[in-house]
Amino acid sequence: MAPAGPPIEKKQSVRRVTVDAHYAGQRIDNFLLRELGATHGEVPRSLIYRILRTGEVRVNSQRAKPTTRLATGDEVRIPPLKLQSAAPESAGVISPNWLARAADMIVYEDEALLAVNKPAGLAVHGGSNIPFGLIELMRQHTGLGEKLELAHRIDRDTSGLLILAKTRAALHSLQTQFRPEGHAEKQYLAIVHGHWPDKLKRVDAPLEKWQGEGESHRVQVNPRGKEAVTHFAVLAANKNATLLRAQLETGRTHQIRVHTAHENHPIIGDEKYGQREWDKRLFPSTGASARRRPPLLLHAYRLMLTHPQTEQPLQLTAPIPNKWRSLAQQLNLTLPEHDPT
Repeated sequence: MAPAGPPIEKKQSVRRVTVDAHYAGQRIDNFLLRELGATHGEVPRSLIYRILRTGEVRVNSQRAKPTTRLATGDEVRIPPLKLQSAAPESAGVISPNWLARAADMIVYEDEALLAVNKPAGLAVHGGSNIPFGLIELMRQHTGLGEKLELAHRIDRDTSGLLILAKTRAALHSLQTQFRPEGHAEKQYLAIVHGHWPDKLKRVDAPLEKWQGEGESHRVQVNPRGKEAVTHFAVLAANKNATLLRAQLETGRTHQIRVHTAHENHPIIGDEKYGQREWDKRLFPSTGASARRRPPLLLHAYRLMLTHPQTEQPLQLTAPIPNKWRSLAQQLNLTLPEHDPT
């Protein structure tokens, strides 16, 4: 077989796109994925972030962040791109095992939205070194393709509820509800180190993002940061660990993880903000196949929002992950058998 030739580059001139009302409220990164996908085929999300970071994308002649939301009439400058059309055939391929699990992840579905109980370890979308995520999996499973879009996000290592919108109108409504000033309520379950004080029911600690040279981004408590408030309730506890219900008043990146660590009760299994040695003491390794560290014990448990079509209250829950129960036994921590309130 003859060796493959050099990758073919596709190039496009600068485009200026005016945002119509249909896409008002959409994040610029998702807008670019759709716009560039229509002309170039599948575009890596990492490339989207790069052209945003370097300022090549402009909204009304101003630089934009990935989280910038568009308004009707905004002018978006889209730079020329050089894309390699030849990509590994395995990129983006979803394994049969994941496709077989997709149906069991769905906890609610109607013509406007899809609610999914995401397993820990599955990213919400593909990217650098991540061939696919939950959105790609569900697009293939449902057959809806690009019509299905994420209404919000949770961390890759966090399990639990994610809402996907089936229509542009539903997406706009849900994204509005999930904004910091929106009225959607998010409740999480977390198992943290030690006995969380019963009287500690509210953590108000401003958060800011930072990134050291050669490091991934982190979040830290800083008086100059953005307001961040989390409400906590103890559901079960002993000297080793505490099962907490955490309700977000604000929705900052890694908020629950940083707030619990700030109070010296980090979430068990948190590789970024936790205590590796504490994890090892609770779950000592025994044997060559032993888990080096427990998974992140953070679960997006309950969502309360307004249905985007009926405008009726909608409450969704995702049960405690089964693997938590075996870990809780090792901690002598009794988890609720049914819906924790």
